[in-house]
Amino acid sequence: MNSLTWRNFPFIFIALPVFVVALLFPGTITGLGAAAILALYTFLSPKNGILLLLLYFPTRPFLIEINPSLKIAGDLIILAAFANVAWIAIRNKDFKSLFQFQIFEWAFFGFLAVGAISAFITGVDLGSIIFQIRAFVITYLVYFVVKRLDITKEDILKFLWTTFVMAIVLSLHGLVEKMSLRSYLMPEKWVGRSLSYNNRVRIYGLIDNPNVLSVYLSLAVMLTIYLKQLVASKTKLILTIGIILMLGVITLTYSRGTWIGFVIALAVYLAVSKNWRRAGNIFVAAVLSIILINIPVTQATNYFKNAGFGENIPRNLSPDDPGGNQPSDEERRMRETFEMSTVELSKTTGRLFIVTKGFEIFKDHPVIGTGFATFGDSAAKGNGSPIYADYGIEHNIYSDNQYIQIIAQTGTAGVVLFAVFLLGMLFFLWKKRKDTSLATAVLAVLIGVYVVGVLYNIWEDKTFTTYFFMMLAAITHGIQYKRWGKNESPSSH
Repeated sequence: MNSLTWRNFPFIFIALPVFVVALLFPGTITGLGAAAILALYTFLSPKNGILLLLLYFPTRPFLIEINPSLKIAGDLIILAAFANVAWIAIRNKDFKSLFQFQIFEWAFFGFLAVGAISAFITGVDLGSIIFQIRAFVITYLVYFVVKRLDITKEDILKFLWTTFVMAIVLSLHGLVEKMSLRSYLMPEKWVGRSLSYNNRVRIYGLIDNPNVLSVYLSLAVMLTIYLKQLVASKTKLILTIGIILMLGVITLTYSRGTWIGFVIALAVYLAVSKNWRRAGNIFVAAVLSIILINIPVTQATNYFKNAGFGENIPRNLSPDDPGGNQPSDEERRMRETFEMSTVELSKTTGRLFIVTKGFEIFKDHPVIGTGFATFGDSAAKGNGSPIYADYGIEHNIYSDNQYIQIIAQTGTAGVVLFAVFLLGMLFFLWKKRKDTSLATAVLAVLIGVYVVGVLYNIWEDKTFTTYFFMMLAAITHGIQYKRWGKNESPSSH
């Protein structure tokens, strides 16, 4: 590990026993106690504490399914790191450092203000407004904190290795989920969950969402490719095998939006870096992932399914299951991507319906929209919206489209400010591309995410935003990754 040993990962040995106790003895006291212990550790050791998030967010849905009180752990970890940074600045009388922001940060703050003010005017209760602001702000604080910490190359290696190990764990678990027909290593509620025949083919993982899992593993692939540049030759083979495994699981999530974003990000990376050899290696790994992972796992799953494996496990049946002698779930998932019946369904209940309603709301509220917690965001999904009855929206929908949500909720003012936020980060990364080669990779990721935002509420995804803001903060530090020598220890600088 380039001079890293297990002693360099104390946060893992803190987190594992804490989580195990909270899971073995689920309850409010153990859950809140675990969150408090991790927060205290973060305040005392903020750099290691921030790395706890790499263990927590990719497994958060699983953790809170077993012990709901662990839901607050991520927030407390981030707030503890923020408190440490603020305390040090106050102690050193360096107040100015707490208020140094990039243009894209100011635009982000303006966007939050527009959404909050508009929601207040619409009549949204204060709790829902705070809930949605928290959804956007909590992982931005990771950027605020990390760019103010003394990040070293050893910290970057710890970040990369932790990501690789966690991605392998989630990938292996995903294969078990797939081949066991969602019956092994899953919470009981997940085993019995009703899934449409269009979704039951997909790997949900410990992250409990195939789209989020696919985004997470795509980031992990990118970071593992980066890690390969920093390790000895004998370790590169292990990382290559890991990349093939991750890519295989990505294909088994059947996350079409992430596939599109991944291809676009790769194309942008090639156009900027002109690293054609690396592109060839990624293509070969992708082909091998289909041959060595996707096809064998799919065949094994169908074998177990035809053999009646898991039939004795009680499950809720999906009302749209066609039953009978039908094509495999995998075939249906791919075939129905562009079928007219799927498009028509979307017009009445799915994404097209949501987009239509979003523009209808925008026409009525074109300046600052209807505000946070009114249309398709986390708060509206959980608490309802005061405007749904007026627009014939019968359910607490999730927009699955970041842009229509912003258009409806914040109007022209919010759209402009959010555009400055997104494009400001793009220009910032473009300027930094000659300082560190990581900037080129993150720039490509950002452009890919522009596209993914059409299909997911990507900026509310805590796993993605935690990673993105960590990488953006590292680039702000300008660490010269590309200048590491093969035999050079990161701690030697």
